[in-house]
Parts: sequence; structure tokens; C-alpha cells
Amino acid sequence: MQHKRNTSFKNLIGIISVFIAASVCTGCGETPVQQTSVSAVSTASEESVVEIPDLETDDTAVFVEYMPETADIRLMSADNGRTYTVSVNELTTFSDNHGRVSVAELFEPGMIVQAKISIHSRALKSLAQAADAVVRRDVTDFEMNMNRGVFKLSDGTNLHITENTAVFKNGQKIKAGDISKSDTLIVRSVGHELYSIVITSGYGHLRIKGTQFFSGGWIQIAGMIRPVTDDSSMLLDVPEGEYELIVTYKGRGGSKNVAINRGRESVTDVSDMKEDLVKTGELVFTIRPIDAPAKVKIDGKEIDHLSPVTLEYGVYMMEVSAPGYAVIKERISVGSDVSNVDIELQQSDTGENRDTALKDKEDDEETDADSPKILNTPTGLTEGSNTGSTTTTSSTASSSSTDTGAADSSVLYGNHIYIEAPEYAEVYFDGIYKGIIPCSFTKESGTHVITLRRDGYETRTFTVTLDTTTQNETYSFSELQAK
Repeated sequence: MQHKRNTSFKNLIGIISVFIAASVCTGCGETPVQQTSVSAVSTASEESVVEIPDLETDDTAVFVEYMPETADIRLMSADNGRTYTVSVNELTTFSDNHGRVSVAELFEPGMIVQAKISIHSRALKSLAQAADAVVRRDVTDFEMNMNRGVFKLSDGTNLHITENTAVFKNGQKIKAGDISKSDTLIVRSVGHELYSIVITSGYGHLRIKGTQFFSGGWIQIAGMIRPVTDDSSMLLDVPEGEYELIVTYKGRGGSKNVAINRGRESVTDVSDMKEDLVKTGELVFTIRPIDAPAKVKIDGKEIDHLSPVTLEYGVYMMEVSAPGYAVIKERISVGSDVSNVDIELQQSDTGENRDTALKDKEDDEETDADSPKILNTPTGLTEGSNTGSTTTTSSTASSSSTDTGAADSSVLYGNHIYIEAPEYAEVYFDGIYKGIIPCSFTKESGTHVITLRRDGYETRTFTVTLDTTTQNETYSFSELQAK
């Protein structure tokens, strides 16, 4: 124990000696250097804790989505169309277009907003609905021309649409070209700048099969009326819902119920209406003199008059000719099960009609055997004078003929639309089949719907507005998405 105490004492003496030596050094002139060093360290420490103000940026944007699970909000800048994400915290404030306090859940896709964002943290400091935004709801009557950047409303207002205009469908951003004329829209703008379009009602595609039996008739559905073409099917864009499909043909009509699902193709076959809508009758020809080598044409197509000829109810242009006899041209009607057509040929006093008949025969031999089949009411035909006599007898009154009237001025004859992509897709113009891409067809002014379809791929619809200039127009659409 004594040893330990001695050791502790020695240690204490050593400590005291060191302290004395340090005290002596205080008067050696070295201390100012140490004091200066401590002062510099103290100053540096004070500067390191100086706070830099948080920088902010303001952006006019379109609200895209609120994600409560991550407390994030997606916005699309109105300046460049760029979509970005900002975080929300307990300090973020929300307000409506009147400046009243709101919450994130009340913001909808397509709303025009003013966002204040922290540059450093990318935190959203405030989000307010634009006070000067104009909102138009239930817009159904509109025209859109992306090439010119014009979105025209029914009241004549023109809004400026660009590639940066946000378009939403089912909460998802889509392209402006995917808007259909059958859509109902919410349109938001500031001044004449169109910021966003929201499709509030979807549409589907209706394929109508068996329409070749009703060429010249009409299809009616969802307020739309479309002419029936010679094609075996038609494709229409129809708003989602349940409708009555009406087919009218030569004064008769039939209907059936169809259901349209959003984004899907529904198929209905109207060929089962044929017995109700399409009636046919037989024409039995008797031509005298019996030995005359007569030739009979119905609507320009030669028929075998030696056997009964079956035609749909309607009015037709008949032409009978034979060498050495006057040509007979007149309208005949089919309006009963059987009609007898008695024709008395008159010999020609000159060789004019004979030469005409011979020339007709030569022209017919050069005509393609696959000329279009004409079984409908003739249009645009001029009735010639008859020098022979014809008697038609039937059990019912005949139908009256239909005139075409003036030509449609919207059709720009000689000008075409060329569609180059996507290859191998079917093209429907206002629901009428036009061909397989690449293809072209006659240009018509106005707003039209182009539908692209291909088995195994999603059907897409585009709205185009064609002007009245005498110029061809070429379109290339994006590739279809595989199902």
C-alpha cells in the first residue's frame, strides 16, 4: 500500500511540473499563434451552420394523378408537355379556383393548376386551381384539325390545340388523334389555349355483317345515319351503351338490339333481315318478232331474256336492241312476284339504229366480264326515246324511280387521301370499308372518322378534318397494338 501511495505522489509531482512548464511558456510570445488558430476554427464553425433560403419555382400545369399511397402528385407542364412527380407533405396547401381551402382528393385529371414547388426537395408547397380557366362540359359537337392546331366548338369558338394538349380517357393519358366524334368531352382552356380534354363517355366498335343485301339502304344507331354500301360488312364507332339498330331498305325496315362495350368490337349480322327487307320478282320477256336476234340490257348489264330474270323490287332502265330494228330504251318496274314484259320491235327506216346496235355489241365484247352487278334503283340515267312498243303487266303497282339530284359538292373529284401506315390494316372511312393499307380513296371535305382494324390487334379510331383545297393528303398512323 505504501508503494502505491508513493507512486501516486510521483505522478502528481509530474503533473504539476508539466503545468508549471506550460505556464512558463505563456510568457514566451508563442501563445498569440495558438489563440489566433482557435479563433479561426470558431469562426469557421459559425459559418457552416448558416441556412440558405429554399428556392421555389412556379409552374402552370395540368393535373394528371394523385397517388395517396406514396403521397405523390403527377403534373404535366403546360410549357413543354413534360410530366413530372412532386411529393406532398403536411405543409402542402391546396385551394380551388376561388381561393378556398381544398384537398388533393378533389383535384381531377385535366384540371389546370398553378403549382409552387421547392427546387431542392421537389416537394409541392402549394397547388391551386387556375382562377382564369374556362371549363366546358358535355361537349359533343366539335371539329378538330391537328394539322392546323384548331379545335372548333359548336358556337364557333376556335381553341388552339397542340401536341402538349393533355388528353385523358379512363384516367389515362392518350393521344389527341384517339378522340372520336362520338365522344363526350370536358374541355378546359385559358383564353384560346386548349390545355386539356377529358373523354367522359367511351365508345366501342360495331361490325355489321350481311350489309351487302341492303346496298342503297340506311343504317341507324345512336343518332347516326349511315348509307349501306356494297361491302359485306361495315364498321361504326358507337358510344358505349345499349341501342336499337335499324336497317331501312327501299321503304321497308327492320331492327335488332345491340350492346356496345367501351374499347371493344361488337359484331351483329343483319343478313337474317333479308327475307323481310329484300323482295324479288321475276320478269318474263316476250319479244316479237320471235326470230329477231334481240339483246336486252338491264341497267347496262346484258341479261338472258329467254329465261325469267329475278330482280329486287325497284325501277330499272331497260334497253332492247337488234340489228335492223329501232333501239328501245325505257324504265320498267319490278313490284310483284311475276311481271310480263311484252316488246314489239319496229324495223328501222335507216341504218342508223342498226349501226348503233352493232357498235353496242362491239363495245360489250370489249367490256370486262366482271363488271359490277347492278340490282338497285338506277341513278343518273337518261331515258331515251322509244320507237318500238313495250307492255309490262304485273299484279301490283310499280315502284317509282329515284333521281340522284345534284352531285355532292363535298366530294373533291380527282383528289385522294393516301394512307401509308400501318401496313396490312383495314381502313374504314366513316364506317365504310376502303381497303388494306397502303391504299387511297376519294377525298371528301369536312370532319371524318378513320378506323383502322386488323385481326389480333386493338382497333383504333382517328378523327380528321379535310379542307376543300384541290390537293391530295397523305396520312401515316402509328402502329396498332397487339391484343
